Amino acid sequence: IGEEQGFAEAGLWKDMERPLHIVEHVFNVVFISELTVRLLALRMRYFMGPTGVDKYSIFDVALVISASVDLYVIEPFIEQLNLTMFRPLRFLRLLRTLRILQIYRTFVPLRILVTTVCASFMALFWSISLLLTVIVMAGLFLCQMLSDAIEDPELDEEIRAFVYKMYGTSGRATWTVFELTFSGGWPNYVTVLVEEVNVFYSFFFAFYVITVIFAMFRIITALFLKDTLAAAAADAEFSMMEKTKQKQAYAT
Repeated sequence: IGEEQGFAEAGLWKDMERPLHIVEHVFNVVFISELTVRLLALRMRYFMGPTGVDKYSIFDVALVISASVDLYVIEPFIEQLNLTMFRPLRFLRLLRTLRILQIYRTFVPLRILVTTVCASFMALFWSISLLLTVIVMAGLFLCQMLSDAIEDPELDEEIRAFVYKMYGTSGRATWTVFELTFSGGWPNYVTVLVEEVNVFYSFFFAFYVITVIFAMFRIITALFLKDTLAAAAADAEFSMMEKTKQKQAYAT
């Protein structure tokens, strides 16, 4: 795209476009062949696992189908008819990169890590909800308190412009509090208020930094660690149960 629009010069990748396209087709044919052999050999058993339906097999089939549709249907259709309205459908190409997730079934530590991340999504959701609620409340408070400072003629024009830019509206104030909470550079947003507007804001931001940036973040980190250890222990117990079942099945 950069070369077509004149933003970049043609280089090595221009010459590699056709070989890479051929390699793409080769890999897709290999994946289709692998899936076909598995289906012919196992039939419906391919979709069944030790505990029921194997969602990873369904995931594999969906990836192969999406890659084939992109390569052999959507891409030729777009190139021949030049219909740009169908170009967003090429997001299917991104789905093929998800095949790398299949390797996590082979490596136990990687499987535990992926399982832990998935299990932590609910904790992440509630943690972010709590933090966003606190951030919005702090932003609205600062917006209300600093409205007088913006209109104060005794303050320098530069200071009032800074206060308005950072805290002049509810949206600006909320975004500023979000930045000072997660960026780690909270003194850049606080020093001007404390030194030029009112020293009262030093107590507010000291309370905010101690309770939210320091205490709340560490509590959330501890909860994530707890969920991580619990998920890892559960996965280890499940792996031991599966190995025991396999040994019993082999013995009988």
